[in-house]
Amino acid sequence: MPHSEWHWDQGPIGRLVKTGYITLRREVERMLRPVGLTHTQWSALGVILHFPGITPSQLEQILMIERPSVTSLMNGLESRGLIVRRSSPEDGRSKQIFLTDAGKKLAEETQHFAVVVEERVKQGMTEDEFETLKALLIKLVKIFAQP
Repeated sequence: MPHSEWHWDQGPIGRLVKTGYITLRREVERMLRPVGLTHTQWSALGVILHFPGITPSQLEQILMIERPSVTSLMNGLESRGLIVRRSSPEDGRSKQIFLTDAGKKLAEETQHFAVVVEERVKQGMTEDEFETLKALLIKLVKIFAQP
């Protein structure tokens, strides 16, 4: 029996959400290529910019990546001179993550990429559609969120 043509827009909701996310991510990655950052590195720099002194476990939760991936990510950013890890003043065993001057400059220069992509999305739909999309995505996440 021959396979029919693939229609990405007729799949289950999970596939549609993933396709939407990957589409947005690829657009951000295209903008990041000239500065040599991956999407995950860029996301981490943005989080650290807004939450100086964040811990690796907090970063793990926000970025939704596993602990070994956070360690690898931090090692890469540290080797590029974009972050530093310091012992917490309250608990010397715990590390806090801070941007270096170079990391802060790069984060500040690239943080608007999310706005650029979001504006492109807004151009393709009405304001009501955009707000409805956001509300429905939030509702979707809350359905499966841990209590």
